[in-house]
Amino acid sequence: MVKKKISEIYNNELTTKKNLLEAIDAVKASKNTLNDEDMQSLYNEIYNSIDEMKDKVKANTILYLKNHLKSTLGKYVKDKEENKTSHFIEFFKKAYPPKSRRKDFTWVLIDINKISYEQIWHTLTYINNLNLKGKKFTSEEKDDIIPMIDKLLSSGDSKYINQIKSFSSLQSELNIKIVLVENEDNLLKTKKIK
Repeated sequence: MVKKKISEIYNNELTTKKNLLEAIDAVKASKNTLNDEDMQSLYNEIYNSIDEMKDKVKANTILYLKNHLKSTLGKYVKDKEENKTSHFIEFFKKAYPPKSRRKDFTWVLIDINKISYEQIWHTLTYINNLNLKGKKFTSEEKDDIIPMIDKLLSSGDSKYINQIKSFSSLQSELNIKIVLVENEDNLLKTKKIK
């Protein structure tokens, strides 16, 4: 069975905020004629179109469009996001209370690659505090935290490196240790321990 395309329901390209909002409304209006698979396909197509606008519009606009899509069509689909949010982002959100969030916070929510070393450090400090209070992390959470530690270590900034080395309890919880990799310009990296 051929999946429906958004062009069969809405004629304009999905390159502007206005067109995306109209397309969402058009899909909602024709929901009774769509099966579950078509609805999921159209939802994903609109979601991907919103993602493609990242470089053209403000971060708040992207968040608004995604939230509008989820609130309008989310109840008709099973998988609301193709890209699942990382557990590190969940910790990141909790590490920054609403009153202390800035524009760069929103950019990180949209694209984790935009995260700064300072933001990684702030979040890792929050995670370490949770660990010191007795929090045990799931294997999925660990898998999302460890690459961010590696990213911070790759900065080469002694301010961050020395502090991360001092997080011995967190290292133990994550089953890692910080090691020197001599063949890679003497970089520090995490190494899994058994």
